[in-house]
Amino acid sequence: MMNYRREIDGLRALAVIPVILFHAGFGLFAGGYVGVDVFFVISGYLITGIVMADVDRGTFSLSDFYERRIRRILPALFLVVAVCTPLAYLFLLPSEMKEFSQSLIAVATFSSNVLFWSQSGYFEGAAELKPLLHTWSLSVEEQFYLFFPLILVATRTWGKRWVVTLVATAGLASLVLAEWGALNKPIAAFFLLPTRAWELLLGALVALCLGRATHRQVPLGWSNLAAMIGLLAVAYAIYSFDAQTTFPGFHALVPTLGAALMIMGARPETLVGRLLGHPAMVSIGLISYSTYLWHQPIFAFARHLGLEQADALPLIALAILSVVLGYLSWRYVETPIRHNRTLSRKFIFLAAGVGSLLMLLSGVSGHVMNGFVDRLKPEDRYLASISPGVQGEYVRKRFDALHHTSFSDQDPRLKVLVIGDSFAKDLVNAIHEGPLAERIQVSTHQISVGCGNLYLSRSIESEVTNPQPVLCRQDDWYNSPRVKELIRQSDRVWIASAWQTWDAALLPESLGNLRRDFGDKFLVFGTKNFGSISIKKLINISPQRRVETENKVSEVSLGINRQIAEKVDSGRFVDLSALMCGDSGYCRIFGVDGRLLSYDGGHLTVEGARQLAVRLSNVTAIVGGMHN
Repeated sequence: MMNYRREIDGLRALAVIPVILFHAGFGLFAGGYVGVDVFFVISGYLITGIVMADVDRGTFSLSDFYERRIRRILPALFLVVAVCTPLAYLFLLPSEMKEFSQSLIAVATFSSNVLFWSQSGYFEGAAELKPLLHTWSLSVEEQFYLFFPLILVATRTWGKRWVVTLVATAGLASLVLAEWGALNKPIAAFFLLPTRAWELLLGALVALCLGRATHRQVPLGWSNLAAMIGLLAVAYAIYSFDAQTTFPGFHALVPTLGAALMIMGARPETLVGRLLGHPAMVSIGLISYSTYLWHQPIFAFARHLGLEQADALPLIALAILSVVLGYLSWRYVETPIRHNRTLSRKFIFLAAGVGSLLMLLSGVSGHVMNGFVDRLKPEDRYLASISPGVQGEYVRKRFDALHHTSFSDQDPRLKVLVIGDSFAKDLVNAIHEGPLAERIQVSTHQISVGCGNLYLSRSIESEVTNPQPVLCRQDDWYNSPRVKELIRQSDRVWIASAWQTWDAALLPESLGNLRRDFGDKFLVFGTKNFGSISIKKLINISPQRRVETENKVSEVSLGINRQIAEKVDSGRFVDLSALMCGDSGYCRIFGVDGRLLSYDGGHLTVEGARQLAVRLSNVTAIVGGMHN
């Protein structure tokens, strides 16, 4: 076994505290998510050191290794899941319960990272409502440890230099892939093992290179300097990074190298070593795993119950509650099972299998039974079954399938290119769901929200408000030859976005450039808004009153449409908010059939798309274009 180092537990505290405060939503800790990266380095360092020590003694066995992993990981995890499952049943809507059930399946099979990659990004608003979102990092670790010990054992006769070379080469390849992924596939890069393995391998390299003799041979001054640089690097990442930082590519080197430097340099006699070895830091570090497990469900359920992001004091109280529950779990569950040798290996594996199977069966049941929707009154089941994930897929699917599709000259229908974000996708669905489908052939080009649906001669990257600017560069605005070719081929170009004040102000200039280069074929669609929609609140209203519900339309949305209308010729502008809601400033959110028109206050359901389809077919600016 490796010698115990108090500083490592202190480093765990330095990792878990920012993660908790990040998920609490405190802006000062916008980069607190890098605590997970610090955890990865620590894990790679510790596990590699333990495995190599056993290999060198000739005592390593896979069954012993995985028994230790089970004792370390599963008892507290099972406890948290066991508490979360009935709470999910009580407080989540069936659509949310179905997603929670899917996460149970993923946790039981250590594939949470794959599930959450497929569902959404880590920084999206919906992510903070997922009680088990944080288990993605456990999945990355366990996937890594399925094969890494085998590699260490298989290469034990190579000599240390060759093993280090292998690990370094694999780590470098993973880092390069992570940088490419952060720029091109940011969600996949964030969640998946191939782009995260290098962080664990960095910790492994530290373990391989930092033998006890090497550690003592480093002069105290150099150790002090390395540890201090490491601490400053991690602190810089915590306070300077945010959701817009491309991650986990080269930017992730800042906190991970910082962690590595602290592991190498923070000896007990160094300044950072004394800080990390302080009893308070060590105490938090000891309970960091259990605390990490508790914090996300606590925040997620609190938000489901109506906690507002601006409520600082309750958020602080919930963060403290995470620590308290973390201590109780560590004291009465994690530690006793981890160190109780009267529990045989056979019992440990059997208990792990039974617990995982129960979790798996619970998840499958919730998924198959649609989040146990039958527990609700029949009249409430439609509303409660509305899933943002499913609805979002409806919004995206048709538009994405038509991305850069070629127009057919043999097709007599009008050639329309639709350019924009998810609000443009609503337009494509409206075309498909109504009479315009017989009169229009569609191709699409995406410019993501906040990127600026603009055709300008200068760069606007500094003004982009999308939290992942890499998406804007991928969309490439109007710059690609293919987009310009489709504009030339089209009879009409529909431009639609969830406009913001900044890009709406630049729209007249953009339209002037477009007309100059491609002719007068552009039709601008304003933004739309149905007010705040809460399924949990609506479900408490009788079905009769629901149909009559009117929401106040966002003043910001109305103001932006007025701003556009003042600058764009009326024959070239369609005010979607007025079209769907009228001019009263209020909007009905249910159709005459009692079905929601929008599931989130902005995007359309099937029923909403059908209503918009009928109204678009009566707009002169659209219908008149059919005869040109």
